[in-house]
Amino acid sequence: MIDGRRRICFVLPSLNGGGAERAAVQILNGLDPERWTRTMFLLAREGPYLAEVDRSVSIASPDTASRFGRWRALRAFIANEHPEIVMAFLSYFSVLAATRAANTRAKVIFNLQTPMSDFLTDADYQWRQGGHKLMFSAITRVAYGAADAIVATSQGVAGDLTAAFGVDPDRIRVVPNPVDLDRVRSAGAEAIDERLLPAGDGPLIVAAGRLAEAKNYPLMIESLLALRKHLPARLCILGKGEMEESLRRLISERGLSTAVSLAGFQPNPWKYIARADVFLLTSRYEGFGNVLIEAMACGTPVVATASPGTRDIVTHGVDGLLVESHTADRIAAALADVLADSGVRSAMSRAAIGSAERFASPGVVQRYEEVFASLA
Repeated sequence: MIDGRRRICFVLPSLNGGGAERAAVQILNGLDPERWTRTMFLLAREGPYLAEVDRSVSIASPDTASRFGRWRALRAFIANEHPEIVMAFLSYFSVLAATRAANTRAKVIFNLQTPMSDFLTDADYQWRQGGHKLMFSAITRVAYGAADAIVATSQGVAGDLTAAFGVDPDRIRVVPNPVDLDRVRSAGAEAIDERLLPAGDGPLIVAAGRLAEAKNYPLMIESLLALRKHLPARLCILGKGEMEESLRRLISERGLSTAVSLAGFQPNPWKYIARADVFLLTSRYEGFGNVLIEAMACGTPVVATASPGTRDIVTHGVDGLLVESHTADRIAAALADVLADSGVRSAMSRAAIGSAERFASPGVVQRYEEVFASLA
């Protein structure tokens, strides 16, 4: 403690774009500087969210790219700075080991953004392979048992930790990610580049996220194909990723080149989401789903595949629709239910705006402060 303030450190691999990174910045920025001395340790000092870190937050990073060198730098940093709380966003195991090796009394918290069982089957990661999966599962059981607390972003993520990895539920706190609703709504009012949207005047569906296997964009394309048999809807996808070329081929093969646009990464996706008739998410799994809340804050009804994270956000039939069966026909039917009835769409829009308030940054950050204070 210094000047009556508690010392806290967030550790991340980098601040490259992602839900965990954005959440970490918003939480640390939101902590009261009169109560907390705030630091962030980045294994690599890079990423678009660097510019968003509050100037009063100290950022440290190693001057080496080697894994062991970074681990040693983190251990030395913790030993010198003596934070009372170390919260790891990703890289959980190395952060736990470095903190314990620093031989301080720091409490270690894991911030878990995704259901680990689904992560271990994700084609984007090497853990899917048999031997790696077994090893990672075993390490997960040990490390999560050794952490002082775990913050899970949804009830589904918490339940998976208990059921699949034997983590004591009393050591898990469920706290959602914070969303800066004022920023989202302000940005949503900005003008868009109409050239990025598919031509035509049919209903507009917007999706946003990394073009990765877990987001299941092929299912989204097949759902649009099924929907367009009855309704001339258009789809704009915001984001970049390794699946871009395969998606372009699929769109062409399905004859949807004029109905779908891949608009790439947009620094302000909310202005496009705000102009959509519906926002669509077809992920295989989500531990939370910040983008759903951002869409709801814009007053855009959402249709999403049901998963651990989306069930905590969307109230089915009130502010959006959840599709339990991840099939093109069921998703197309849900989209039609929203798009074909302007009264339903308006009611969901109003409800969505109110629902998003549950995740406003000030209230969520206060819940984090309560977690930290209980451990410090």
